[in-house]
Amino acid sequence: MKKRVSGLLIIALAVFAVVLTGCQKEDAKEDRAEADIDWQMIKPADMKKVLETDDSTDYQIIDIQPEAEFDKGHMPNSISVPAYPVDTEKLEKLVVDNVDQFKEGDKPIYVVCPGGGGGAKRTISLMIDEGVDESRLFIVENGAKKWPYKDDNKLWVTG
Repeated sequence: MKKRVSGLLIIALAVFAVVLTGCQKEDAKEDRAEADIDWQMIKPADMKKVLETDDSTDYQIIDIQPEAEFDKGHMPNSISVPAYPVDTEKLEKLVVDNVDQFKEGDKPIYVVCPGGGGGAKRTISLMIDEGVDESRLFIVENGAKKWPYKDDNKLWVTG
């Protein structure tokens, strides 16, 4: 009985050691959406005010929806960077390759993704890494899918 318990203990310790030494996927990396960033959110009603009152040269909108979704509808004056969900090297590169058009100046930058969550956060994380001032970056809450002003052609462009 003593040998059996010792054997089980050795097996349990071996399994624990394997887990501790990183028997996980080597290419696993931390999700950028979980970065320690003070995410700034803008409510749809406040974004509506921006679109209605501000001159489109006073802000920038980056829309990361897939191209087909962007074509179905987006906020006016949005710049399409179809990188959603920004979870592969290829999609991250798409954001990085387009970041120069957002670096200069002090205009606020509103990031729109389909759901207003992880994709927008990953985009912002990449933009910060590329030198965009964090204080300029905002996530449009609830994203494009739940944009409540789709019936107003001044606030939503189709086609």
